Amino acid sequence: MWNFLLRGSADKLLSMTAVVLGHIPIALLGLFVFGMPSLDGVYFILASAIIHCIYQAFLLNAYKYGELSEIYPIARGLSPLLITCISFLFLNENISLQETLGILLISISLIIYGTKQYFGKETSFKGFYLAVITGCLIASYSLVDGYGARVTQNPIGFYSVMTLINGLLFYAYARWTEKDIIKKVINNGKNLFFIGGIASYMAYAIIVWACLYHPIAVVSSLRETSILFAILLGFFFLKEKLNFIKYFLIFGLFLGVIILKLG
Repeated sequence: MWNFLLRGSADKLLSMTAVVLGHIPIALLGLFVFGMPSLDGVYFILASAIIHCIYQAFLLNAYKYGELSEIYPIARGLSPLLITCISFLFLNENISLQETLGILLISISLIIYGTKQYFGKETSFKGFYLAVITGCLIASYSLVDGYGARVTQNPIGFYSVMTLINGLLFYAYARWTEKDIIKKVINNGKNLFFIGGIASYMAYAIIVWACLYHPIAVVSSLRETSILFAILLGFFFLKEKLNFIKYFLIFGLFLGVIILKLG
């Protein structure tokens, strides 16, 4: 959702700031309903808030150098692969062979699709390596959030506190970048604040909650199939074209989801 809003915006800092600050009211409501997380998760909360802020800054700059259909799939395709490798090597996650195949199919389809966008057109390579760094950051915060939710056993409380801290950190970054950013949010970003902020918070809260019951790599991989919505939004609203490689991606994602479901 917010990737589409950010990429289609003429003022990307305004859009990102409005969405991040838009998490705050719903996060306060989440804390009121679900309560504070246990202190056992404080290090996960702080680490996640910092990683999210760095991720948001990189994503903000990545979209200055590439289209939604380039940056988003590379970053999102890389992260489940990294999470799967780390899960196998260090975290002893119970991921079946069939689930691994589904994850690989989804990730490779995304990476091939995103990389293909750079061939045959004059696109800044800077966007590509910013997308790769963004993918590493997505993998990092996904692992931290997944384990933070498990440690606290309160995924909504965990995410709510984290996103409140993240909101303050990103506001400091945005204010340092542009002093009048709050005025711009108030004057021009109300819809992004309320609609984008609530939608973004709700979507990721569900992801964090799901990590209580499923391997983080599987949850992350299924999350990345949201690229299908990004393609459709890009086609209808950003005038990005559909072509053979996009149909290839759609087929790969659907097949990967089916394999994961059967696993």
